[in-house]
Amino acid sequence: MLRALLLIGAVVLLAGGGVAGWFAARETEEAVTVTETTTTTATTTTTSEPAVAGLPAAVERTRATLLVAAETGDYEALRPLVPATAFEYTFGSPVEGGPIAYWQELERTSVERPLENLADVLRMPYTLSRGTYVWPFAYDLSERDEITAHERELLQPLGPLDTLFVPGTGYLGWRAGIEPDGSWVFYVAGD
Repeated sequence: MLRALLLIGAVVLLAGGGVAGWFAARETEEAVTVTETTTTTATTTTTSEPAVAGLPAAVERTRATLLVAAETGDYEALRPLVPATAFEYTFGSPVEGGPIAYWQELERTSVERPLENLADVLRMPYTLSRGTYVWPFAYDLSERDEITAHERELLQPLGPLDTLFVPGTGYLGWRAGIEPDGSWVFYVAGD
């Protein structure tokens, strides 16, 4: 009987130890963290070029329309933007067929690429000169020495500075002007 009691005591101790071990294991178990991630996608549609800060809405609309036409080489998209009167496109006599015919003839007979230049010009910063928004910013600079290294880099697509600036005259490269009401008033090179 003593033996039976000792055996029962041993079983009880063994079982108690197992239960205690189970509780101890539960207490020392590492916490498990569950993280849920929710992903949201926002889509924004923009035009090929962002709006230019500081421009009146009418000027920006005209600039953006001109830029798209120039980038795609679409002279016909430019035609409705060219005013019937008071549009400067050459320093010579008016050309039969107007500005579009003149620019197309330049492309056929010279190295000039008026639409490529128009796109390059309209991607540059502008200046406000006597109430007209003019591209590029160099329009109202009188000497090439006034241009910073950064500005020289910006003007690079238009050609060498020697051809863009004439001493004592100022910037003579391609330039475009838009009035505050959105009217396109000039796109010309030279003097």
